This record gives sequence, structure tokens and C-alpha cells, in this order.
Amino acid sequence: MVIDPHAHIAPLSFIEDVRRGRFGRSISIEQGKKWELLVSRTTILGQERVVPNPLPRESFDMALRLKDMKRTGVDMQILSVVPPMTYYALDAGLNTELSAALNDAMLQVCEEYPGRFRCMAQVPLQAPKAAAAELRRAVRRGHVGVQIGSNVAGTNLDDRALDPFWRAVSDTDVPVFIHPVDVMGVNDRLKSYYLRNFIGNPLDTTIAAASLIFGGVLDRFPKMRILLAHTGGFTPWIMGRWRHGYGERQEPKVNGAVSPERYLKRFHFDTLIHDAQALQFAVDKLGKDRVVYGTDYPFDMGWLGKARAVRGLADMDEALQKRILGDTTRRLYRLKATGK
Repeated sequence: MVIDPHAHIAPLSFIEDVRRGRFGRSISIEQGKKWELLVSRTTILGQERVVPNPLPRESFDMALRLKDMKRTGVDMQILSVVPPMTYYALDAGLNTELSAALNDAMLQVCEEYPGRFRCMAQVPLQAPKAAAAELRRAVRRGHVGVQIGSNVAGTNLDDRALDPFWRAVSDTDVPVFIHPVDVMGVNDRLKSYYLRNFIGNPLDTTIAAASLIFGGVLDRFPKMRILLAHTGGFTPWIMGRWRHGYGERQEPKVNGAVSPERYLKRFHFDTLIHDAQALQFAVDKLGKDRVVYGTDYPFDMGWLGKARAVRGLADMDEALQKRILGDTTRRLYRLKATGK
């Protein structure tokens, strides 16, 4: 069974609300050259950010999604909202309301297509207690995980104010999928050449992983299971530098963290590296049970080809391919073998 835990959706009910102007100037839809654009206008770290994010029709058209799943050989997607829809810079009350509506909409999709979809919760992380409450509610209703951004409107994930949320994650015992949002440099040195994605996305995921390690979050909440998007950003490749720095400096030890490579087994990593040798290195470095298939559907920076044609996958033995394509994800999300 091929399972994709990195697949995004913009529920049609949300799109209709945006078109009706429910969120005013903060969230709008504009016409782009290739796709419509979901445009957010927020203030992060004192700077106004206007970020146009592509909104391909496949993100809300279920017929197109199912057709693509058949074409690529994907049996099940574990849905999460299109990452900019985390909206951590919005009013907390509005995002609390919005998160509940998005979570209910995703569950409805799962109910309409049994066995084809499961879903991860969206939470208002700028209000950690509300996020914890919404996570508990969503898991009770059937969500199998939670997607969060790599930062909370510019605040790193080791902020102690987030502990009520991390506690709820531990209590509900669901995996956390971390995806880059509101990345560094989007309005300055990364604004050209799509560097905000080419470099900004993996960089922000790396900062998130480092914050969880050196900030003591993984020590305070030892049961948490985490999936990092895009093969963990730069995390697997820079671990030697972190290890060396840990041995030379006092700063990474201030929260009681041990040597950073000892935390690698707390993370899972998807296959989105687009390079056969790099994928093989990731499997060798991280472990055969730490890498899972992922597409970033339906976006062009993802893998939209056949599941078994992921670069480097065919060079691995059949048993390892089976693990990566579904078995490890099924265990991570504690899905039944039938997928139901």
C-alpha cells in the first residue's frame, strides 16, 4: 500500500469563504499567470508581508486529486491544509474558528472517500492553549496527526509558551508534521529567483529541528514523534557541524540538550530531495525506518510522478521500497493495515 503523508488540501468550503470576502484584506484570491493565488497580508516581526501562494485547482477539486492518485499509484493520502493556511499572524480568535472549520471539512472529505484519505489537524498555534484544545477535539473526531509551521509568526518552536500544545501532542500521541511557513528572508535576500522556496523552505525546517533539539523540547516531551518535510531541510546534511559545535561551545547546552545526533531517531523525513544519491545518503544516515514517501501534492516543487519512480527508490531492494512507500508511514500514524 502506497501512503502519502505530505499531501495538501484547501477545502472547498474555505475557498468559497475567501471568495465571499469573509477574511477581508487579510486573505484573498487573485488571478496569477498559471494558477490562482491565495494571497495573505500579515505582519511578522514588525514587517508587513504580502505572500502570494499558488492555489492549483487540484488542491480543492477532489475528482482531479483522485485521478492523479490513480495515475501515480498512491492508495491513500494523509491530508493537511495548504501550509500558508496555518495563519499564525491572524487574530487568534479568528484562526481558532477557522482551524475548527478546516478540520471538520477535512474529516468530511475522509468520510466521503473511505479508505482513500486520512487527515492531520490544523491548529491556531499563536494561541497555544486554544491549539491544544483544538488538537484534542480533532483527534477525538478522527484526525491522525497535526501539521504545524516551522515557526509561529517569526517565533521559534522552542518558545516555552508553546508547551501546552506540546503537552497535548504527547497526550493525544499523534505525530507532528512540520512544514515550512513564513520563512526567513522572504522580503529581502530571498525574494528573487524563487529562493524563498529553493532555500527558504529547507532553511526554515532546519531552524525548527534545531530549536526542538537545542531548546530542550524533545527532552521535555520525550514521546513526541515528528515528521520533517523535504527530507528535513538541511538537518541530515549539517549534523556533523552541529555535533562539532556542541563539543566546542556552551550555547547549545543551556537547556540541557545532549549531543544533537542522538535526537535523529526522534524524527522521520520524507523523500522530497529530488536526487537519487541524496536519497540514498538520507536512508543510510537516518535509518531505513526513518524515511517515508512524500509528494507535496499538488505543488510543482513536489514529486508528481509515479510513486515507484522517485529518484533513487528503484535502486533499493524491494523490502526497503515497501517500507518507504507505506509501511513506515502506517506505523508512524498508527493506521490499520487495511488503511481504514
